[in-house]
Amino acid sequence: MKRILVCGLVPDVGGLEKIVVDFYNHIDTSEFELEFLLQGSEDVEFSNHFKSLCRNPLVVHRIPKLRPHTKQALNEWDDFFKKNAHRYDILWSNQNGLTHLEFLKLAKKYGIEKRIVHGHCATADKFYRFIHPVNRLFVGKYATDFWACGVEAANHFYRGKERNKALVVNNAIEVEQFLYNEEIREKLRKEYNIPENCLVVGQVSRLYEKQKNQSFCVKVFSELVKKEPNSRLVFIGRGDTTFLTNLAKEYGVEDKVIFTGLKSNVGEMLNLLDVFFFPSNFEGLPIVLVEAQANGLPVVTANHLPVARILENYDNSLSLKDEWKLWSDKILSVRDGRILDNEYVLKKISEHGYEIKFATRQLEKLFEQE
Repeated sequence: MKRILVCGLVPDVGGLEKIVVDFYNHIDTSEFELEFLLQGSEDVEFSNHFKSLCRNPLVVHRIPKLRPHTKQALNEWDDFFKKNAHRYDILWSNQNGLTHLEFLKLAKKYGIEKRIVHGHCATADKFYRFIHPVNRLFVGKYATDFWACGVEAANHFYRGKERNKALVVNNAIEVEQFLYNEEIREKLRKEYNIPENCLVVGQVSRLYEKQKNQSFCVKVFSELVKKEPNSRLVFIGRGDTTFLTNLAKEYGVEDKVIFTGLKSNVGEMLNLLDVFFFPSNFEGLPIVLVEAQANGLPVVTANHLPVARILENYDNSLSLKDEWKLWSDKILSVRDGRILDNEYVLKKISEHGYEIKFATRQLEKLFEQE
């Protein structure tokens, strides 16, 4: 039995958290026991949602956030590892950026032998751009294993001998949960009062403007409705809607923008859409793009993001610098491009290594390696 401490997750079920949970749900619990180390105080909505996603028994430990009281937080982190490190064989540190190396340092200090850093992002925001390259110089001092969700993420996280050792661990999904279902589509459209033959554009992500660039979605949508007034923009995910609501009012589309809030049935919610629109500022290999393609949806995304093309209706030809009208025209050009052959979709995703059962077996082999 290998005991694994999972850290780096935040109290918000975004792509990273969902990837880890999906692996956890399919791992062999007779061989691997996972416990989660979360930062911050209890968040009831998040905790309930997190528990609802986990099919295996859930053990969660909590430590304070690193900021604003850094010294106090580090003391409590040290105390946790001092008391508990002997219980674990592996530390699995999942990170969107090398913002700090404290989990790895403490794991090494208190004797956890296998220390994995798993990179989930291929670019970084302004703060990360400063601290990330500095920590990249020292990550090899504390970690023993170097993973990334794709080649671009590996290049972003590692240099030199760490890059040479780096392994790509594919983000993966339970494909059957995301396959297109016409009955669910009709039910959801009635639930959200969306008229028949209405064009529905949207995305699944937390509302986080700095990374997800949802204001760009609203601006492009304001151009789209000039040609297709019978349309809706749907944001599926958790977050403060104030900024986007005000922006939608400013651009005159507030009556056509829908916020669903946090949903555990993402696979079903995708049936609501006609086009998946994802113009993020930075990502690793976005699992939502795999999920959207599993639903057969045409994907319109930006050309600077890591490529997640599986199906032929995936388009990343445009830049965020291109005019909004070009983006709206692109969306309109693919509106009828959903692939309805679920057997074909399942086959293609499996061929690309994004099927969760296969990916989990690969993950287990990596955990077993000395």
